[in-house]
Amino acid sequence: MKILAPLGLLMLLPVAHAATINIGTEGFAGGVNNWPGGEAPAKAIDGLGGKYLNFGKENTGIVVTPGAGAAPTSLTYWAANDSPERDPASFWLGGTNGDSVTGDYTFIAGGLLALPDSRNGGAGDALLESNSATASFTNSATYTNYLVVFPALKNGPGANSMQVADVQLFDAANKGIFAPGDTILGVQVEGALVPEPSTGLLALIGLAGLLRRRRR
Repeated sequence: MKILAPLGLLMLLPVAHAATINIGTEGFAGGVNNWPGGEAPAKAIDGLGGKYLNFGKENTGIVVTPGAGAAPTSLTYWAANDSPERDPASFWLGGTNGDSVTGDYTFIAGGLLALPDSRNGGAGDALLESNSATASFTNSATYTNYLVVFPALKNGPGANSMQVADVQLFDAANKGIFAPGDTILGVQVEGALVPEPSTGLLALIGLAGLLRRRRR
């Protein structure tokens, strides 16, 4: 069961993504698409409080190739264990059935995101629903690969990175699509996302206190 707060109507447009997708690597360089070894992209879909952190900051995210799953109709993010200024403040979701994970992606949904300042625990701690945000949208298409990008942060000038404890797509039956063991890459997008969340696309976002089951 899920309860959604009516904060705005999501506008869906059949627009393809045409920006350059760069795959990152492990490292500690500031302002670069890299991450510490203990905070790698796989941490974003492990169902636990340990976080994915990317020093590239804005326009970083993940590409996930799930083992199976139906068409996604909502997206949930969980806050990391510290530094609220690093939280994603917007999202862009796309899908592709192409052979290349760095090729064009069809836009599925995008908009504003508002994670609470309350924090999840780190490492192997359980995720708390009160420290999450959900965007619900209309979609009937299933894709081989999904691109999740965070174009903006809660306080970009004050943050040295982007971080998120977990990211999950849910289908209409409220079943999680991402699972530990899926192929996941850390990425940064160079160039404009079309459409951009800042152009007025507003997601139907559920904030703290949403009742949602975690991934199965």
